Amino acid sequence: MTVPTVQSNYTIWHEGRTWYTNHRGRLWIASTAKPPDHNVVRALENQYRVLYPDKQFKFPSFYPTGCLLGCVNVDDCLPQEEYQKLYPDGESDSPYVFICSNPVSLRLRFPIKGQHKIYTLDKTIHQAALKCLQKMSKIQAEEANAA
Repeated sequence: MTVPTVQSNYTIWHEGRTWYTNHRGRLWIASTAKPPDHNVVRALENQYRVLYPDKQFKFPSFYPTGCLLGCVNVDDCLPQEEYQKLYPDGESDSPYVFICSNPVSLRLRFPIKGQHKIYTLDKTIHQAALKCLQKMSKIQAEEANAA
């Protein structure tokens, strides 16, 4: 996914794709094995600063590769025409746009060999990632109760 993905402070964001999906619900996000081009990363970061001048983005200094990063909730997948009607100032010009919410960044990075499009996650990695999410939720609840 794009630069903001799981690392940003977004609660909802739009992710362009060339293909449609009927998937709704949790979607695990994996990074590619190929390191990102630093010029492309900087250009995307600057694009988000221009698009959202009132937001203070904290972009990572390092982009991990070949691992499971976290998950989002896919709320919808809109064709571009419908996307433009619902989000006239939307940032994506892709043929299809995932409307995503609730990004969660895993504290542990599980090594993974990604595939194209949406695929079934290895059962062992999936179970470990779910346990990580549960532990993170428990820690957040304890911190909230202590405050």
